[in-house]
Amino acid sequence: MSDENVYRIKHVWFNKKSVPILLQNLNGPCPLLAISNVLLLQGKITIHSDLAFIDFSQLIQLVGEHLVESNPPHQDPSYQANQQQQIADALSVLPKLGRGLDVNVRFQKVTDFEYTDELSVFDMLGVNLRHGWLYDPQDTRTASVVQNKSYNELVCALVSEDPPAAPPPPPPLP
Repeated sequence: MSDENVYRIKHVWFNKKSVPILLQNLNGPCPLLAISNVLLLQGKITIHSDLAFIDFSQLIQLVGEHLVESNPPHQDPSYQANQQQQIADALSVLPKLGRGLDVNVRFQKVTDFEYTDELSVFDMLGVNLRHGWLYDPQDTRTASVVQNKSYNELVCALVSEDPPAAPPPPPPLP
């Protein structure tokens, strides 16, 4: 088992009790660790206090089990098939969250994201995701350009814009 697949466990004091949290093993994004730490701090998942490390597959299993348990079958059979598909999709995405998270933000609210399969994992686990990419609403010039566009929509608009016209040549010298 390589070091990149193992996470160190550290105990911290939170709400007057010792709670395990997971430490990043390498630099870079790891939304799976963020989700796990939220669930650990909330007491929704637990790790045995004697453990000093947890590996990637154990962590996926732990979070996956919580995802299934926290989304019991819907009472209405017409919703059950859709719910079970959502759970299956979220479980298949879970390992990808060990490498990063592709999000497409909108700029009006801290909770405004374009839907992705990865974000459905956060929703199904009850973990609220926030971003800080907001513009000042008093900046009317920026607001008129951004409107309700997402980051990706703005990048596409920027890239597809025609280049500005070349400035006119200088007048001839007398």
